[in-house]
Amino acid sequence: MNIRTYQPDDLEQMRRITIEGFDGTAIDQNVERNFGPLAGHDWRWRKARQVDEDCEVNPAGVFVMEEDGKVLGYITTRIDPGVGKGRIPNLAVDSTAQGRGIGRKLIDHAVAYCRGEGLAYVMIETMANNVVGQHLYPSCGFVEVGRQIHYALKV
Repeated sequence: MNIRTYQPDDLEQMRRITIEGFDGTAIDQNVERNFGPLAGHDWRWRKARQVDEDCEVNPAGVFVMEEDGKVLGYITTRIDPGVGKGRIPNLAVDSTAQGRGIGRKLIDHAVAYCRGEGLAYVMIETMANNVVGQHLYPSCGFVEVGRQIHYALKV
């Protein structure tokens, strides 16, 4: 296993891992439960699109864990050097590779990347129903700093 910067050829595997991994915890899925598919696209399409956007905005800060050419997991980052803040918008591990410490290694790698960019802190968030994230992030040193409630209104 090794961690490397993502390549465009990784996107299909990353999208698949995303859709599989966020099923049951994606906010877009919750919106869809209330309002149905929006603009002709389901939550899976919208969630996968977020990964595409992460790769477009900060390709140097998107990392994949691979083994024998297969993407086992990935992590994306966004950085704001002006305020010294890094953010981890997306992290997902293939269901066949979970329990092997891949998420933790990807987080460590992303934090090291942010540190190398001279940032002062890194943020990550999770939904209340994401039990794995609520355990993993504090065990990696993240401290809860607030809670947020999401509301939606179909217009």
